[in-house]
Parts: sequence; C-alpha cells; structure tokens
Amino acid sequence: MECTQPDSRDKLRVLFVDDEPNVLHGLRLALRHMRDAWQMSFAGSGSEALDILAREPHDVVVSDMRMPGMDGDRLLAEVQRRFPDTLRIILSGYSDYAMIMRTVKPAHQFLSKPCSHEDLTRTVNRALRLRAVLCNPRIKGLLGAIGSLPSLPEVFAALREEMDKPEPSLQRIGGMVSQDMGMTASVLKLVNSSFFGLRRHIATPRQAVVLLGLETVRGLLLLSELFRQFTLAPELGCSTDLLWRHCTGVGRFSRAIAAAEGLSAAEQDDCFIAGLLHDVGKLVLLAHMPGEYGAALARVREGGATVHDAEREVFGASHAEMGAYLLALWGLPDAVVESVYRHHAPLCGTEDTACVAAVHAANALHHELVVLTPGRAPRPADNDWLAACGLEGRMTAWREACAAVLATQEPET
Repeated sequence: MECTQPDSRDKLRVLFVDDEPNVLHGLRLALRHMRDAWQMSFAGSGSEALDILAREPHDVVVSDMRMPGMDGDRLLAEVQRRFPDTLRIILSGYSDYAMIMRTVKPAHQFLSKPCSHEDLTRTVNRALRLRAVLCNPRIKGLLGAIGSLPSLPEVFAALREEMDKPEPSLQRIGGMVSQDMGMTASVLKLVNSSFFGLRRHIATPRQAVVLLGLETVRGLLLLSELFRQFTLAPELGCSTDLLWRHCTGVGRFSRAIAAAEGLSAAEQDDCFIAGLLHDVGKLVLLAHMPGEYGAALARVREGGATVHDAEREVFGASHAEMGAYLLALWGLPDAVVESVYRHHAPLCGTEDTACVAAVHAANALHHELVVLTPGRAPRPADNDWLAACGLEGRMTAWREACAAVLATQEPET
C-alpha cells in the first residue's frame, strides 16, 4: 500500500539561504519557471532561516556554506535536529577538507557553485520523488534525521588496522568498504557530490576511496557518528552478521546476473551496489527502532508472516520503501534507488528494469542457495513479472551464475 499522492495544488516548499542579496535575487529570477510547482522562500542568514522554518515547515533547505554568524553546517545541523524530515542541501563554492568533515553528517546532498537551475531542480525533485510513499510521519522524520549508517564492528576494526599501517592500500581499503552497506552508502553519498567536480558517476567503493584520498577516508572513519560500532540486544533474535552476509551475497549475485545478461560494466556496478544496499532499510530499523522492529520480527516467528508484511503492519511501510527513500535523499543513482524500492515488488515499464530484475532475482536466489535462517519461509522470484518483462526462463541461467559465485568464493573463517 502506498500513500495517496499529494494534491497537485500542494507545492513543494523550498527555502534558499545565502548572505549575498545578489545570489538570492539571481535564484528568484532563475527559478521563476518553478513557481507553479515550488513555493519558494528566501533568507539572508541562518537565524532568519530558522525563524521562517519555525513559522512554516519547508520540504527543502538549500543553504550557502560560508555565512557570517551561522555557517551552513551549523544551520543544517539545527534543521536536522528541529525539522528532521526536511531535505538539507549545501550549496557552496568551497570543497576543502575541513568543510567536508563538518557537513558530511547534517547535509543530505552537496552542490557546488556555480550550480545551474536545471541541476538544482533535478537534484531536489529526484531526492524527494518517493516522499509520498511513506505514510508514517515518524518514519519520515527518522529517515530524514539520519546522517550516516552504522557499520559492522569487524569491518570497522579491519579498516582501522589497515589505515594504521605505514603504507596503507587504498585499493584494500576500498575493498573493505565494499563489504559494508553502511560505509558504502556514506562514501558514495560524499564522492558523488558536485564538490568533487567529477564528470562521471562513481559506482564502486574502490573508485570512491581512491578519489577521496586517504586523509578524507580517515576523517570519515574517525567520525564516531559516521562509523560507529553496531551491536544488537540478544533478545531481538536478529543477527547483524547474518544481515551483512546476506546483503554482500545479494550484491555479488546481482553483479553475476547482470554480467550474464551482458550489461555494461557500469550497469554491473549499479547492480552490485543496489544488491548490497537492498536491505538498508532493515539496518535503519535495527539501529534506530530496535524494540519496535523486534516486535515485527516476533510476528514473523509467531504467525508465519513475511518480514515485508510484518513491517507494513508495524510501520506502515516496508524496509524496501524506507531504504529507497533514504538513498534517494542521499542522491544515489536512480537505478540503485529503484532496485532497492522494487526488490520485493518489481514493476515493468521502468528504465531500470534490468537492474531491478537482477536484484530481485539475486535476493530470491541467495535465500534459496544460502540458507542463513533455517525454517524461514522462502520468497521466490516473481516468475510472472519476469515473463512480462521478457525474461521468462532466465532463472536457470542466473541460478548457475550465482552458484558459480559461491563455488569461487573464499571460505569464511
């Protein structure tokens, strides 16, 4: 069940903050064509922006970084605390290391000056395209407040060990990051921001780590709010280790299926990232609402319901919808967001059908070929949907490709 789409008269409320009047005037002129879709407000300082937000909540805040009195990072940190479901975008002409470290948590996305009004419009609309999916305001606020995701203690420790070496390897560090969905999402969120001025999308953690450089990655790692160790109470009856093993397995399977279908290297990378992040909504719930998520899992154990259905009963949305909403806020690629959103309920007719199919099938095949939770009801692939998309009969070849991945996988210690 999805929420009803907002009334067409319900405009997106966007607040622009900059201490230079000429910049605000330029934004007014450049965005006049958006007046039918956006209700725009303008503030010359952080304090004025907070006053406007207190009078009328906004969907989006786009703030300059360097302003007298209250910098953009301080403003967005306060917006994050007081208005968590507001999309937070930093617009700045500076990309120094200190600024990156200050804004990586409170900002959802980063745009560099000069920024065309087309890029700005596209960024806002893409980030909020799933806002009508979540019915529960509390869930929407929870997801909006998240600046980073927790990481598995073992991966965290291994990264620290590698970085403490006299000559750490960025390639090895990138490989470690790719094993963890929290670190992967956070690093890709940063490296694909326009601060770095890259002309191409960076799809893999290895590429991201090499481009960011050791000092930036080290700073990210040392931010305890970004890479904090993650443990769960035993009474929840849920293992984070099994969750990570499943997600990394689905990522590898998704890449193998994409390769079997002859997709390009870039498309295979998107499939891998989408597979790795497909259950990121579960990570959010385990980290921020463990008690309520434990109640949902109890319904699964007691009544035989699927996790997907139990989540909808408790939260009004599934982990797939929550994860996709968060990744959209963070500006991850459309193919990744759509595949996370549709990995349980695929839909024909989208531009990203190939990636959705790879992740959907990989998830089903990993549950089939790697039994991590004995007794859990399987969730097979939707063969009717695959047939409708022209992929009838491909599961056999995909199963063989995934089995080959398992055969060549290093044994776990």
